[in-house]
Amino acid sequence: MKNVELKKRFKNKYVIRIAVGAVTIAVLGTGVGGAYAVHAEKAKTEESAETQNADADTEDSTKDAENKLLNALSGDETQTEEAGKEETVYVVSKADGTADNVIVSEWLKNKDGSDTIKDASDLKDIKNVKGDETFTQNGDEVTWDAKGNDIYYQGTTDKELPVTEKITYYLDGKEVTPEEIAGKSGKVTIRFDYTNNEKTTQVVDGEEHEVYVPFTVMTGMILPEDYSNVEVTNGKVISDGSKKVVVGVAMPGLKDSLQIEDGDLDADVDIPDYVEVTADVENFSLDMTMSVIMNDLLGSTDLDQAFDLTDLEDSINTLSDSSKQLVDGSSDLAKGLDTLKNSMKEFSSGVNTLKDGVTSYTNGASEINAGAAALDTGIESLSQGVSTLTSALGTAMSDSEKQAVAAQADAAVESNFAGGTSDAIAAQAASRFEQTMKGSKSAVEQQISSQLAGSELYTTMVDAVYNQKIFEAYQAQKDTVDAAIAAYAAQGVNLSITDVVEQGYQAQKGHTIRSEVETGVAQQLSGAAGTIADGVTSGIAELGKQQMGASVADACKTAAKTAAEAAAVSGAEGAKSQIAAQLQQSGLMEGVAKLKSGASQLSKGTSTLVSNNNALVDGAKALAEATSKLAEGVDKLESGSNELTEGMAKFDEEGIQKLVDAYNGDAKELLNKLTAVVDAGKEYQTFTKVADGTKGNVKFIIRTEAVKADEK
Repeated sequence: MKNVELKKRFKNKYVIRIAVGAVTIAVLGTGVGGAYAVHAEKAKTEESAETQNADADTEDSTKDAENKLLNALSGDETQTEEAGKEETVYVVSKADGTADNVIVSEWLKNKDGSDTIKDASDLKDIKNVKGDETFTQNGDEVTWDAKGNDIYYQGTTDKELPVTEKITYYLDGKEVTPEEIAGKSGKVTIRFDYTNNEKTTQVVDGEEHEVYVPFTVMTGMILPEDYSNVEVTNGKVISDGSKKVVVGVAMPGLKDSLQIEDGDLDADVDIPDYVEVTADVENFSLDMTMSVIMNDLLGSTDLDQAFDLTDLEDSINTLSDSSKQLVDGSSDLAKGLDTLKNSMKEFSSGVNTLKDGVTSYTNGASEINAGAAALDTGIESLSQGVSTLTSALGTAMSDSEKQAVAAQADAAVESNFAGGTSDAIAAQAASRFEQTMKGSKSAVEQQISSQLAGSELYTTMVDAVYNQKIFEAYQAQKDTVDAAIAAYAAQGVNLSITDVVEQGYQAQKGHTIRSEVETGVAQQLSGAAGTIADGVTSGIAELGKQQMGASVADACKTAAKTAAEAAAVSGAEGAKSQIAAQLQQSGLMEGVAKLKSGASQLSKGTSTLVSNNNALVDGAKALAEATSKLAEGVDKLESGSNELTEGMAKFDEEGIQKLVDAYNGDAKELLNKLTAVVDAGKEYQTFTKVADGTKGNVKFIIRTEAVKADEK
């Protein structure tokens, strides 16, 4: 993300503050910081009187240095003036940044000169440091008997600091403790890392943003004269030849709050979260370092004005709407040209059809002209023919005319019969004959069956079958039959084999074998009679139907000719007389005369009509050629409009809409997050507590112990 306003803010505002801080510290002098030495060896339990005096001498100058640094780096004097409670948190730390002691100094401003001031505080060991005003306390509520005066008091606390500082020392690339590096020589690196422990939730445009309070840490130190090749990361070093002053700046947690990566801003812009100093050192020592922590630097200007994107948002919306309108318009244009292109095909086809029609018309007009001339000639012949017809209709028919009429009638009958009538009559007569013959089958069958019943064939068949049946029955019961014959013979009765078998069959079946045989033979002959009758009737029908059909058809044709001849002659004579009478009454001759005159005028008119044929054909041809060129132009225009539509859609999608998305996404989101950060900074007004209705202002000052070798 490349945000110009954000870049300007970090690139200009804070560099200026760093320079001011550096210059301020540079004028502090070299006597600051001796009171906080960390000895390489264990400190003696008893301090010398000389050291105590040195501490007392430097305490005032140290306090003065703190005040000057604080004033130089303060964010907004207006906010300080508006605050009813100014709070300064003093942190005395070890050389590695670990806090040893926290003292909070409070200034309650009595702007109205009230007798009492209500305050809130969770400090311990509260004492008035600039007067004799007293207070009463109820829990965290503190009421001062101010007597119209401002109140200055101090207290202690063991609360966790909102920003903690860690100082790491390196000698020739190896991490060492402050005690280990004291008095050593080599390439020294001092790194200050800051941790933001104060997180809050802010609501911007209805969305919650979890951000860190935007603390700004300004760290300064005065380096001894034997430091060389000094370099500072996220800070500046200023030298006047006798001393070197280093000031660095960091904003811990800000990148996390804004969700910005190192590469999101320009290469020359960064949001620092640490300070690092490197130098070549002989006999390393370092007086105290001082860090000032404030929370209101980002809030010192009105972001609503600095980052006012209202006009840009309106322009983005207008640009997006206009781009969509252009896309829609180019699409409509393409559709219209596509319709025109398709219509041009129909129009071109119509023009070609018109051209062909004109050619056909002119050809037809020429044919009409020729036809009109022929008609004029034909009408003359018609006039002469009508005169001849009228004369012929007035005389009676001659024998030759009658024979001719009769011959025409015969020819008509022949044609009719040749066209299928004869075949139809013959087929119908043959079908009727066949049906009649087949319908007589039952009578023929009955007659044949009657004749077979009393025939010799019947008697012969019955005797043969009967004898066979008797023989089979005897063979099946031979012993029984022989025994019966013998028994009867013993009684003096002579019976034949047939008699005995018949008696047994009669007794068993209830009828004789002969009666059964006679019935069976009769049935066989009856079936044979049906077969014979069917063959006889079918054969006669099949053989005689063709001859019968042809005979009937010939008789019908002869009768038709006789009737047609008589009717034709009679009709012709009647028609001739009737036509002659009608011609006399119709005025045909007068009409033919008028027709002849009209045909002559028509011939003249068609001659005039065809005189402009060539000009009409040439005009139609020129129109067809121009239409072809117009169609080619429309094709190119339609193709270009499609390219325009695709280009506009691509421009809108890949250009305009991405620009809109970038604004609505990245830029606007970053501004909302930055607003949330600024709001979090404005809301953080105290490290301890502040009374309702009172505006607070807080600063933190961290002072570390000096690093020095133990004096032997």
